[in-house]
Amino acid sequence: MPPPTLTPAEVRSARFERGAGYDTDEVDAFLAQVAQALTGRGRLTADQVRDVVFTSRKHGYLPRDVDTLLERVRQQLSTGRVAPTRLRSGAVLMALRLPKASHGYDPGEVDAFIGRAAATLDGRGGMTASEVFHTRFTGTTGLRRGYRVAAVDALLDELEQELRSRGR
Repeated sequence: MPPPTLTPAEVRSARFERGAGYDTDEVDAFLAQVAQALTGRGRLTADQVRDVVFTSRKHGYLPRDVDTLLERVRQQLSTGRVAPTRLRSGAVLMALRLPKASHGYDPGEVDAFIGRAAATLDGRGGMTASEVFHTRFTGTTGLRRGYRVAAVDALLDELEQELRSRGR
């Protein structure tokens, strides 16, 4: 049985043990490209993943950890499997609860955006994957709590992926 498909959010949040190994900046930059490819934004082939070479550093990411993840990415890209999203309907999207943080995205802006996205998922709106990609929210300051940035960004990746899979 093949390993489960990877989502862009899983790739972006991957953490590796440190020691003598791969240059962390190079690996992080390459994983950003991988995440882009998994959302359908970028072009990256299984051969490019197989052939990538990172500079060795005394303090880097352990190669076995990075190589394990990259092998999963390579297999996924070679078979064309796309990770399914959980955002099958607007109701699913609306039911999600985003965590709050002292510094985050403006809840009013995010909630309005999610409402429009939910309508699109239910066939009542015209939001596109490109629109999701280019969306920016205002940050909160002071005593106003907002939605945690990393959680909203991961949701945007997933929404973009779902809309791309639907040809939007």
